[in-house]
Amino acid sequence: MDDLGSIVTAVSRLTFLLLSAVLFGWAFAPEYRPFLAGLFLGLAVGLLYVRYLSIKVRQLAELAVSQEQRKFNFGFITRICLVFITVMVAAKFEQISLISAIIGLFVPQLLTIPASIVIGLRNKS
Repeated sequence: MDDLGSIVTAVSRLTFLLLSAVLFGWAFAPEYRPFLAGLFLGLAVGLLYVRYLSIKVRQLAELAVSQEQRKFNFGFITRICLVFITVMVAAKFEQISLISAIIGLFVPQLLTIPASIVIGLRNKS
């Protein structure tokens, strides 16, 4: 369970680094502003998505350990609503690229793969 926390922390740091790079690019490359604005929106919501899912996984682990008999959900509707709101905002405003917002939604989730590999190798040695 400690690995999950360190993986989410590493993904958050990488995503914040990407967000700052995108914001820097948005400030100094006005011709790419719609693309970078969509990427920024997608990255921010994607990070929220990953953190919310990690909270739900942690709650499930605590529920399994306590052996309580109660209902549990992974917050799928909440996460889908986050994605829908992002897509709707990107589709509504022409200053935000829809394609880059969708790409940005997946980046934090894809960052969990190399982060977990690196953290797993670090813990192994």
